[in-house]
Amino acid sequence: MMEKVLLTGKTRHGKNRVEQHGKLWFVEKIHEHKMLLRSEHKTSRGIHDLRWVFLQNDPNFIIEEQR
Repeated sequence: MMEKVLLTGKTRHGKNRVEQHGKLWFVEKIHEHKMLLRSEHKTSRGIHDLRWVFLQNDPNFIIEEQR
């Protein structure tokens, strides 16, 4: 079972990404102090959004919950 996280945007950038791709993201990889996340919903180009998020003190996102 793939680990999931719920994200909330802190900044305008983060809030826009959550609005575009949803709060639920899937953990693809954890590396040192960050994790690579894949969006639940596809972009308008038909692909999933991928982004690195720091496990603590990310400038754009708050990790609300890990499942």
